[in-house]
Amino acid sequence: MEAYSAVKHDSRQAAYRFPSGAVPAGTEVTLRLYAPQAQGASLRLWDGSESLVRMERDGDFFTASVRRDEPCLLCYFFILHGARERYYLNAADMLGGEGELSDNCDTMRSYFITVYDRDYSTPQWCRSAVMYQIFPDRFARCGKTEACGHRMHPGWDEEPEYKPDAQKGYYAADDFFGGNLIGIEEKLEYLTDIGVNTLYLNPIFKAYSNHRYDTGDYEQVDELLGTNADFERLCRRAKEKGVRIILDGVFSHTGSDSRYFNREGHYDCVGAYNSPLSRYYQWYEFENYPDKYKCWWGVWSLPCTRETEPSFMDYILRSGDSVVKRWLRAGASGWRLDVADELPDGFLFELRSQVKAQDPDALIIGEVWEDASHKESYSHLRPYLQGRHLDSVMNYPLRNAVIDYITGCDAGLFVRRVEALRENYPPQAFECLMNFVSTHDTVRACTALGEAPDGLTRDERASYRLSPERELLARARLEMAYAMLFMLPGIPCVYYGDEDYMQGYDDPFNRRTKRWGDTDNMCGLLKKLAYLHGMCGQTLTLTACGSALCIDRGGYIGIFNPSQEPLEQLLDRSLMDNGRVSVSSGGAELGQREQGLYLRMSPVSFCIIEVQQ
Repeated sequence: MEAYSAVKHDSRQAAYRFPSGAVPAGTEVTLRLYAPQAQGASLRLWDGSESLVRMERDGDFFTASVRRDEPCLLCYFFILHGARERYYLNAADMLGGEGELSDNCDTMRSYFITVYDRDYSTPQWCRSAVMYQIFPDRFARCGKTEACGHRMHPGWDEEPEYKPDAQKGYYAADDFFGGNLIGIEEKLEYLTDIGVNTLYLNPIFKAYSNHRYDTGDYEQVDELLGTNADFERLCRRAKEKGVRIILDGVFSHTGSDSRYFNREGHYDCVGAYNSPLSRYYQWYEFENYPDKYKCWWGVWSLPCTRETEPSFMDYILRSGDSVVKRWLRAGASGWRLDVADELPDGFLFELRSQVKAQDPDALIIGEVWEDASHKESYSHLRPYLQGRHLDSVMNYPLRNAVIDYITGCDAGLFVRRVEALRENYPPQAFECLMNFVSTHDTVRACTALGEAPDGLTRDERASYRLSPERELLARARLEMAYAMLFMLPGIPCVYYGDEDYMQGYDDPFNRRTKRWGDTDNMCGLLKKLAYLHGMCGQTLTLTACGSALCIDRGGYIGIFNPSQEPLEQLLDRSLMDNGRVSVSSGGAELGQREQGLYLRMSPVSFCIIEVQQ
């Protein structure tokens, strides 16, 4: 194999793949392999079925062209033929770029070409969106909230309940703090002042739990949050301030305590659990009626729906007054889809068709935790981003890459991880990814960036706080993390309370109540970053220099130094006369030298340089 050491293919260089990245259906893509020693080469393709293409020699290169006229994921790698030997050039890992020679055929390390619908478009407003995620029960309350039979905390600053319910034997999430829609409305000025123009609300529909992912009634706002009229007024007031609202759609399951299933008998209707003659019976999958049924991750209080059952599709999607349409008419600007990988392709296709027919500008974001271009679930690859299902997805891969980079300082790996997403995703989807470092499903970024210990008991997680020294480090890192999000394409999303450096492990410790009146926050920084996000150009160039990272957005250049050592860097001469520090943390100093602009940065700091045209 040593004789073949010069073999090369790099999916991100035009000399080896043109055009690069995802392509519209019908586009011819030329693939080239540098292999002067090989006697022949073949291209192995897979798009649901396997095929081999003989490559033509072109000097020291082998060349082949591929084209697909329908959206698909096209996978490929190379087979090199010698006199008696055979070798394979695969992607070195799942991140694309330069390949790796092997004597083993490893189909799991193929390169990817996402072929998407030529008519694929996503809402233009997303390019300048700044999102803020709200867990409604814990964000803000206005007025007196009636308990309505729920367990209500008397104090806003109390610790959420986290111990298993003595009778039920599991954490029931049935304690409430009384956050409501009027409280959100009251804080619109606060939100717009820090640059927010899009709100993503965790579920607001009637439900038993405080997280409300166990929907009880898709047609009603939960009474603890307010009324349907309160939601419509919130949307009107938000629109007056230039703010859009995205709702959380939970369609893969309902609550057992719902008008549709009604296991607990709290609803004055015949649910699927009550009778096989129920109008909702076909929505669920019973194994042994009525007590054994398919439920989400085995949780009996979350019975799974049969999403493609015609009556369910009509109710949620297709009827004139369907769930997705009525809430768009009420003022919502789109949907975030819970556990999108558990929603069938047919359901997602119909959802997109119906939502876009109601409002072509509505946003459809899917919860997908992996690279969505080649996500596999239920034994097949999902076509999320091929133009007929989702607009885009939650960017968990970026969240992981940001935290890993800031705590581990491998800038080169960070660049490769982001470039892999840019290569695999259609630009329409890449530009409206939901970019975040904290959510209701993750450890708070401040806790993660402070490198809090793993393996703690629930009691220990409830009481754990970073030491003062670790908290100072975590805060500096958190500011850097958000600066990275705002410098990258996509929709930067602030999880409520992150601006206050809130700490917390996973659920429910990441869902504590928002602290109000605390001036020790990074609201001023977020306001500056939001402005810059709207001003950034369409280009993106990522450069790694040791542990430092440079993000160039054409007009603004972000430089990040997460290491514990100061950074001294000479910048391009072209910046000498027209570059100035626009935003920084931890200290950044520009000076001129004969060779160019000289930058000095403190440890664990960042700066954003405005390049004046």
